[in-house]
Amino acid sequence: MLKYSLTHQDMSDARRIRFSEAVTMLKDLSKKERNSIFDDIYRVALSDNICVPREALLLIALQYCLVDNSHKGNGLPQPYLISCPTGEASFNDQYMVYLESSFDELRNSELKQHFRLLVTITRLCGFNFIYIPKMVEEFRNMNEKYVMDVISYMAPNLEIDFIKQVYDRLCGLTTVEFFKNVLYERLHVKALHDTPPSLLISIGTSVVPYCSVGGSVQYYTEFLCIPILSDILSLVDDILGFYQSKVSIRQSITINDSKGQFKYFGFYKALFDFLVAPPPVAPDLIFLGQNMGTGKYQVAFRFGDGNEILIHLTPKEYDVYFKVAYKTYKSRYHGLQLTYDKYLKNSISKIRNSISSNVPDITYSEQYKPEKCGNVYRLRLDKSKIFVRSMTSIKDGYRDIPIEEYQ
Repeated sequence: MLKYSLTHQDMSDARRIRFSEAVTMLKDLSKKERNSIFDDIYRVALSDNICVPREALLLIALQYCLVDNSHKGNGLPQPYLISCPTGEASFNDQYMVYLESSFDELRNSELKQHFRLLVTITRLCGFNFIYIPKMVEEFRNMNEKYVMDVISYMAPNLEIDFIKQVYDRLCGLTTVEFFKNVLYERLHVKALHDTPPSLLISIGTSVVPYCSVGGSVQYYTEFLCIPILSDILSLVDDILGFYQSKVSIRQSITINDSKGQFKYFGFYKALFDFLVAPPPVAPDLIFLGQNMGTGKYQVAFRFGDGNEILIHLTPKEYDVYFKVAYKTYKSRYHGLQLTYDKYLKNSISKIRNSISSNVPDITYSEQYKPEKCGNVYRLRLDKSKIFVRSMTSIKDGYRDIPIEEYQ
């Protein structure tokens, strides 16, 4: 406290700052200052002569997001922290999860080739390595009747037809679908919509406000997302090497890998709980523009049966919503940059409220709402779900143009 001239008021204020927010603030310091802070925090972790696994995980986050800036400014994706509000930690154990927002053939071939080795070396350090296709393969190789019996036992309220749907979804899940649906909606992990092949690591939970007296306590699950820039074995080896160099208590994971056995714990349980919920209903988002009959500006949510639910926006709100969508997918900033427009925040709030009140049954509704990420507003909806309705010609009439093709 003396070294950094910290007051008790500083300490009180810090209790209301999430870990990811704090690290973002510290990134503005010089390299020398960041290295000094890391060394001081490591000494604090060892002040009781033991660096426990949870402390080592936080040090990993600091190492990749604060200290190691070797790739900064070269245009390559950087490690980043995600803070997600949750009732409790979504991941209670130490996981490394492979992520991708679109299929990467090279990375998937690499993972399949080295999967068994990755599982072995991560378990020795207390991590569970998750690769969705291999998890799905486990279920595919089980006896179908056995799996459906287990689903029926775990969710006795389900009809037999829906149990079969759950089984089919379980055996057909891809990493991309997991990223777009399960990760975001079920586990509340809001990774960037255009995430390149990356590793997601659960690093702990922020409690805000900390030690509050009479006030509500909010829990935020913290994740570290590290893009895979070289080969995945090298990245995992670097992470585990750093972890082992810091942690004082060794731990490993013991899992009975009996083939044909249905697993229902940790990550498997979270995935299963998602699959037994009603299938997602994610409509297309269509920007219609001004209705010449009413003069109102409209946005449509088109569901699978062709039914469309319209919401009406003011010209300002429509303009803001369209710019957020357009710039999320067609701007190098991946969103609409914040401005000094005092009406921008108010327009965003009204757009979000309008979606909530007019389309209450929409699944993954947060993906359709503009949200603030750093210095931009963006959508997290997959670009394949967004269209602009435009008249191509008097003869052909209107056509819904994908947002990425719209000029």
